[in-house]
Amino acid sequence: MPLERKRRGTVWRTLRTSPSAQISLYFLAFAMLIGLYTYIFHSLYPILENKPIQWSEALLFVVESMATVGYGWLLPFHNDLTRLLTIQIMLSGVIMIFIVVPLLLAPFLTTLLAPTPPRRTPHALKGHIVVIGYDEITRSLIESLMISDHEIVIIEEDKASALEIGARFRHRAYVIWGDYMDTATWASAHVDDAEYIVICKDERLTANIVLGIRQLTGGKIISVVDKLSFDRYLRYAGADYVLSPKHATGRILANHAVLNPAADAMPDIPGLDRLYISAADHQQRELRLINIPIVTGCMAAGKTLMELSLMGRYGILVPFIWKAGTFIPDPSESEIVDGSTSLFLFGTADAVANAIKIEFDPDGCMESRAVIAGFGDVGASAYSEMQSAGISCTVVDSKKHEIHDQVVGNAEDESILKDARIDLAQYCIVALNNDDVNIFTTLMARNMNPSIRILARANEPKTVDKLYRAGADYVALLPTIGGQIIGRIVLSDIVTILLDLPDGNIVVMKHITTKNVRTTVGHIKRVSGARILGIEAANRTIVAPEPDELLKEGDAVVAVGDAMQLKRFIHAI
Repeated sequence: MPLERKRRGTVWRTLRTSPSAQISLYFLAFAMLIGLYTYIFHSLYPILENKPIQWSEALLFVVESMATVGYGWLLPFHNDLTRLLTIQIMLSGVIMIFIVVPLLLAPFLTTLLAPTPPRRTPHALKGHIVVIGYDEITRSLIESLMISDHEIVIIEEDKASALEIGARFRHRAYVIWGDYMDTATWASAHVDDAEYIVICKDERLTANIVLGIRQLTGGKIISVVDKLSFDRYLRYAGADYVLSPKHATGRILANHAVLNPAADAMPDIPGLDRLYISAADHQQRELRLINIPIVTGCMAAGKTLMELSLMGRYGILVPFIWKAGTFIPDPSESEIVDGSTSLFLFGTADAVANAIKIEFDPDGCMESRAVIAGFGDVGASAYSEMQSAGISCTVVDSKKHEIHDQVVGNAEDESILKDARIDLAQYCIVALNNDDVNIFTTLMARNMNPSIRILARANEPKTVDKLYRAGADYVALLPTIGGQIIGRIVLSDIVTILLDLPDGNIVVMKHITTKNVRTTVGHIKRVSGARILGIEAANRTIVAPEPDELLKEGDAVVAVGDAMQLKRFIHAI
């Protein structure tokens, strides 16, 4: 009895959950009903109408009546019972075809005919990029890769999301719908021949994926994590790079507040060493692109770019600046440098170091203080960077931490910000995990200290503009920074990314490897549209080269432009 009950339960669950079983049952019932009516009509028609009828004629009449397309070839009927039987057959047909079919078949047919994301790429790939999981970081990465010819495969587990992503990137990436942990999905994405595999999922799932694909591929595996403390575990699992956008965002916020002469660039990230100056760089002729925030009271403060004459005095170019929360590419000589300004200095390491010492050296200014709102991963990273630069920091956080100077409380509370002495601070780093709290904290900080320099974190793209309107001088969008850092690694064999600019342009360095190259700076600019900032070689370094300057094998050319301009620039040299 229990076995029989279990068998009945299995049949019942199948009928309840399987559309194909339901449709099969429907057609079986429909066929049985047609057979029953055919038998009844064949038996009763000769009795009621006193006319003989063949089985095929009875079947044809029943099907015509149930389909409501009867041709009337048996009319007229002389018996009311025949008419009633015909009406019954027609009503049964109407119910079965026009009511049951939409209820039962329509959902199934809708699902059957609905667009389905592909399960594999249309052809075999090699040397491509596989991205497992889609989010804002992935979107930013794909935008960074637009300057290259890399083929990209995105694996997405959710069907609806896979369809949406496929529509968005149909001309730039292949999208595969499949289980992240399924070896068939990995095979469909050709991970064994991929150059890079980027995993943008939570740490536990990432660890499982890394352990699964490490033995399948010789490509480099990049794991994007929320907390950098998981670094050693994921590296042990087989990841080649473990990146934390939060850690990088904190450093970037701090570096927009103050220059750190002793800063050590993240060694795994190509190009970041070009954004820092250290004591060892003073005698070097390598090109650097350094962000210099202007501290009120320094020698440069209050002067115009013409008065500073950095090109004439130091051989340094100022290709772009930040001023009061606005990014200005190719600024005019009349721009005034003040406490709301950050300059990007481009020149040789020794020239930049000399200019910093004379014009921008923080040691020659009043003691600087900073208030850091939020002490999570972003805030802690910014705090460490600021402390290394010799900036006194007061942390505002709702949790107590083992640090020297902290005010425990909510950064949205005016009394808490007063206790943190925000009115005396030169910098405020807003690094909380909630965009709404960041916006309100920025508003309060700007109102309580109009001259303070505010560097804020954003988690969602829609928040960036609101933070600027609230009074932020610089906003770091965390997902964008994560995607750009991955892009630096993936593109390192083709080009070195120095800086991603907020207007969508990118500063890159490209080495000329072609022998017997005979081209000029002016020609490269004409064919690509990119702006050439400088040339670096073993025996020469040129800032802002003239159009007739000849490019040679072994030269490293620094250029700035949008994705299509840089793509043409890379192909041109």
